[in-house]
Amino acid sequence: MQKRWHFREYLYDPLSISMKYSISLPLARVLSSREIGEDEIESFLDPKLEHLNSPYLFADMEKAVERIRKAIESDETIMIHGDYDVDGVSALALLYRNLERLGASKIIPYIPDRFNEGYGLSEKGVREAIEKGVGLIITVDCGVTAVDEIKLAREAGIDVIVTDHHEAQEVLPPAFALINPKVGDYPFRELAGVGVAYKLMEALYEKLDLDKKPLYWDLDLVALGTVADVVPLIDENRVLVKFGLIVLNDTLKAGLKALKSTAHLNGEIFPWHISFIIAPRLNAAGRLSHAEKAFRLLVTKNGEEAMTIARELEDENRKRQNIEKQILEEAREMAANLNLDENWVLVLGKRDWHEGVIGIVASKLTEMYHRPTLLISLGEDMGKGSARSIPSFHLYNALKEAEDILIGFGGHKYAAGFRIEIDRIGDLREALNRVAKRELSEEDLIPEIYIDSKIEISEITGEFLKEYEKLAPFGLGNPLPVFLLEEAEVVGEIEKVGDNHLRFTVRKGKDFLRVFAPGHAEFVNRLERGKSLIDLVFQLVRNNRSPRAEYELKALDIRIKK
Repeated sequence: MQKRWHFREYLYDPLSISMKYSISLPLARVLSSREIGEDEIESFLDPKLEHLNSPYLFADMEKAVERIRKAIESDETIMIHGDYDVDGVSALALLYRNLERLGASKIIPYIPDRFNEGYGLSEKGVREAIEKGVGLIITVDCGVTAVDEIKLAREAGIDVIVTDHHEAQEVLPPAFALINPKVGDYPFRELAGVGVAYKLMEALYEKLDLDKKPLYWDLDLVALGTVADVVPLIDENRVLVKFGLIVLNDTLKAGLKALKSTAHLNGEIFPWHISFIIAPRLNAAGRLSHAEKAFRLLVTKNGEEAMTIARELEDENRKRQNIEKQILEEAREMAANLNLDENWVLVLGKRDWHEGVIGIVASKLTEMYHRPTLLISLGEDMGKGSARSIPSFHLYNALKEAEDILIGFGGHKYAAGFRIEIDRIGDLREALNRVAKRELSEEDLIPEIYIDSKIEISEITGEFLKEYEKLAPFGLGNPLPVFLLEEAEVVGEIEKVGDNHLRFTVRKGKDFLRVFAPGHAEFVNRLERGKSLIDLVFQLVRNNRSPRAEYELKALDIRIKK
C-alpha cells in the first residue's frame, strides 16, 4: 500500500539541543520532534524513580490507604477484583503480592469470566464477596463505570476502593474512594491500570513508613501491564517501564522465569517482546479459557507449578494463533468483496467467530486496510464485537454517536468492545460510515509515515547507538525513531524471506548496512543488485537472530530512484 511521507515538525532547534547535550544531530532532531519540553530533555535521557509524582496527588488516596491499613490491621477479608487482560491480571498480581507482604491474610483474587460476565466489576463478583463476608473490595483496571454494582456492594455494607484508568461516565460510582488519573487533578492522565495500582501500593508503603525496595521488585509487573495495554510511554509510564524492564530482565518471579523459558526468550527483553511474545501468552488464557491461570503464574513461588502453567499457556497461545489465522482469512475474504469507496469503516461479522480473538484480528485488518475495523461474533440474536481504529478516527466518540443502535459499549480512541442485536448491524455500519465520511478525508485512509530525521550510514556508529539506546523504552507516545536514507545503492544478494519479506544490503560510499524489509516481497523483482538506488525509510532495530544482537535497518517503505 502506498504511504505518505512527512517530516515531523521540530518543537525547538535541533542544533542547539545537539550542542547542549553533546548528542548527534540526528538524535537531537528525534528529541526535538517528541512532545517533551526543552527543560525535560535531561530527565527524559536519564529517567529516575524520583521523577514520579507523589501518589497523594490523587484526591482520594489518603482515604484509600487509611481504609486498607485498617482492613489489614483488623484482619478483614479483602477481595481484589481484576480484569482478564494483561493489564488487569498484572495489576491484580501486584496488589495480591504486596497486600500479602504487608500482612493481609484473607485476600480473595477475582477475575470475571470474559464469556459469561464480560468486562468490568461484575455483579457475580460482588455477590461472591457478599457470600464470603468481604469487608473491602479493591478494583484494579475497572470500576469507574460500575455504578449499580458498587451500589449493590454498599447496600451489603462493603466498602469499594476503585482503581481504574478508563474514561468516567457522567455519573461516578458511589465508591468509598476513587483513584483514577482521568478523574480529578492528577498531573498525568495516561497511567495504565497496573500503574494506578502501583501508585496505590506506593502510597501504602509511605503511609506505613516502609522501605519501597520490595515494591520496586514488582516493577516487572508494571512494565508488563503498561506495555501490553498500549498506553503512551511518556512521563511516568516511561519511568515505570524503564525500571520495570530492568527488573524483568533479572526477574526473581518463578512464573516469569518459566514463561521466558517456554517462549525461548534468552536475550534482553524490550517492550517489543512484551507486546508480541509475553503478553499474547498471558492473554491466551483469558481469550480461550480463564485468566485465573495467568494470575496464578504471576504469583506462584513454586518453580514446578510455574513451568506447568507456562507450558499450558504456550499450548493455549498456539491454539489462539490457529483460531486467529482462520478468522483473519475469513474476514479478509469478506473485506475483499466490499466496495471500499463506500466502506470507510469495515463492519464484518460471522456466526461463532471466537470473541476472545476478534480484537487481535480487527487490529490486523485495521493495519492492512488502514481504516477503522469492527469484527462481530454472531450468536443467536446478539453479536459481541471488538473494534480498532486509525489515528484520525476517534472510535469511542463515533460509537457514542451510534449508542442508540448498541446494547452497550466501552473503550477509547483506538479500541472498543460492544454488544449489538444482529438485526441492527446494518444500521451500525451505515451510522459509522456517515461519521467517517464527515470526519475523515480520502487522504486519511492512506497510511502516513512521519520521519524524524535524515541520516547517513556513516553516522550510525557505536557511539551513536549508545546515545540511541537512551531514547528507549519505545512505544506509543515515544515511538521508535524513523530515519530517511537517500540514494542508497542496493548491493549483495536480494533474498526473499518467508512469505512476504526481503533481506538485502545497502551501501553509500564505503559504508554498508543490512536491511530487513517485512511485507516488501514485491520488490524482489524490482530491485537490481548493483544498479538500484533507493530512498529508504527505516527504523533501527536489533537483529535477535544474530548472536551479537546487532542493529539492522527495518524498512518501513522503499522508493526506487533508478
